Amino acid sequence: VIGGGGGGGDPVPSSRSLKAVSLRGSICVSLLTLPRPSLSLGRVGYTDGWRDATFSFDLHNESAVPTACRFTSLPPEVEVLSAADDAAGGAGGGGGGGGGGGGG
Repeated sequence: VIGGGGGGGDPVPSSRSLKAVSLRGSICVSLLTLPRPSLSLGRVGYTDGWRDATFSFDLHNESAVPTACRFTSLPPEVEVLSAADDAAGGAGGGGGGGGGGGGG
């Protein structure tokens, strides 16, 4: 197609084309689940002499790819230990109960 264009009155060639391209892809969304929706710590506080209440829970990775997770907005009394800390007898000190989990 010849269209108008250049300032000197010379025709400027232009063309339009349309091509269909076949694309194939996949997507994976990470999904972590807690096997149990609640956790009972038993009697804590005055009843047990204000001892630390240590607990743990498992996170199950339901997706086909590795998943990372993190805790947000935890109160200062909650200390999070990694699985490596737990295996080593607990690293760090102080704090109230700890919550931990591992994806996998």
